[in-house]
Amino acid sequence: MLNSNAYLLIFAVAFMGCVLVTPLVTRVATWLGAIDRPDQFRRIHKGATPRLGGLGLAFALTGGIAVAAMGGYFQDWADYHRWLGSLLPIGLASVIILAVGVADDTREMRPRLKLLGQTSAVLVLYFGGIRIDSVTLLGQTLPLDSPSVSVPLWGLGAPIAIPGLVATMLWFLACMNIWNLIDGMDGLASGVGLLVSGTLALVAIWLENPTVAILAAALAGGLAGFLLYNWHPACIFLGDSGSLLIGLLIGVVGVQGSIKEGATISILFPILAMGLPITDTAMAIFRRWVRNLPLSSADRRHIHHLLIGLGLNPRQAAGLLYCFSAGLCGVVLLGVVFKNEALALVMGLSGCAAFLLILTSRRDELATLRADFASRMIRGRQERFAAKVTWEAIQRIELSDSVEGIWAIMRAATFKLGCDRFRLTCRRDGLAIFDGEDGNQDPGIDDGLSGPTATFRLSSGRDLLLQVSLRQTAESDLAADIAFRFMQRLSLASAERLERLYSKAPASEVGPGRMPAGTARDSSDGSVPSALISPRIEPASAASGAATLELASMPSARPPMGWLRDILGRTSTATAPARSLGEE
Repeated sequence: MLNSNAYLLIFAVAFMGCVLVTPLVTRVATWLGAIDRPDQFRRIHKGATPRLGGLGLAFALTGGIAVAAMGGYFQDWADYHRWLGSLLPIGLASVIILAVGVADDTREMRPRLKLLGQTSAVLVLYFGGIRIDSVTLLGQTLPLDSPSVSVPLWGLGAPIAIPGLVATMLWFLACMNIWNLIDGMDGLASGVGLLVSGTLALVAIWLENPTVAILAAALAGGLAGFLLYNWHPACIFLGDSGSLLIGLLIGVVGVQGSIKEGATISILFPILAMGLPITDTAMAIFRRWVRNLPLSSADRRHIHHLLIGLGLNPRQAAGLLYCFSAGLCGVVLLGVVFKNEALALVMGLSGCAAFLLILTSRRDELATLRADFASRMIRGRQERFAAKVTWEAIQRIELSDSVEGIWAIMRAATFKLGCDRFRLTCRRDGLAIFDGEDGNQDPGIDDGLSGPTATFRLSSGRDLLLQVSLRQTAESDLAADIAFRFMQRLSLASAERLERLYSKAPASEVGPGRMPAGTARDSSDGSVPSALISPRIEPASAASGAATLELASMPSARPPMGWLRDILGRTSTATAPARSLGEE
């Protein structure tokens, strides 16, 4: 069994390896063009800085683990060969992550391609035996070994538990990306990573679990050596190659510790130790969700940005965050010593909540988030109401067989969405065949000042043009952009339905200046005033509200290929009886 002196030696070798190799890595990064330049936005450093620190960290880890493997410290360790076999998938996955990180540091990989590389590394770990088969939390065990499928792998049937694969994938992807997100300030990711890995190493030594202790001690030593160059003002950054590697290896430590028989580390303890990056990532996800932003969008609302905004310099901000992370690591040690996961969970969650509450209150970020959250909830209800009204109207329009019916359905939906003025104009071959308007007809009201307005000009793709004009009341409870967006969907559905109706009518019945058969100019039930159905045409350049000209005073417009349409129309009327729009 390894003794404490062996762990100190592993730490020291990794520390010295990183200290000696990092200056060489700095020159390599400069030669490859892996330079992080200030952008006057998220990056708070002042000058161009190399960012391939993951290479130096990988060299340090290799040296520390090699000492453990070849130093003769395994006199009575029964799991030596099993541990040695686990180094192969860990090493291969680390190489994949390093390649992805180096490519991103030098060439800026696309997010999807980067995610594909991370997924490949996780699959290597999964098929190498480093996986999550069950989750134990607060004394309750949740098995993840069924249902499973058998997949041919190198000629063998490899059983894959779907829940276990999903849990393993989510765990490692989350670990890698939360460390990538927190790497935004000099010394932050490396210093917090040193605290977390050192704590997990102490826990593993306490539980006599060399499998975890060796890797955690080597990682802590490498990060301690790298922090000498990464402390503000930094000479080199971790980059994606370093932050992704830290996340991968801490994820491996958590999984290996939780599956070791007889000396387990509850998965809760690595999660609590990583409380700072997890909290920052959770806040970033919530912040972007309430503001309807993509999760990959950049902002200046991370925890370290808030501390800088309070007037702290990078060293003071990093020191404060080290104290917070050290407090969470102390909670983990207390939970392990007293064997009480519930105590550690309550203390850790309380500390995170108190820290966030105090920090966000000082910058008014909490009030802003509350207002954005309330707005998101209100808009969600408005979206659902508008979608319900629009969907019902679209279904009614699909069953309508006349333009007046479509106009009446759209008018009713418009008023439900908070509009007091609605106008629908339908044209075919450049000539108006329907013009309906309803709403407040007071000429003293200025349309441009009384409320938001919108005009949609939609084409069915053939010779039908639909124009819809709306005005929303100032007292409407529905946001104007939501109402107009759903009315545009309704208008599109109406244009498609009108095109189908007109395409079924013979050309002799639907020509320039004519209403299709079955379309009355004066509705008997009074739903459509006769004055609003008279055909008229507006010049193409006329603005909304300009005077219109009656068709009788205009020469008959002949569209392109009109002579062919006339011939086909006469042929169809000579051979087939006229049909109304309601006939299918």
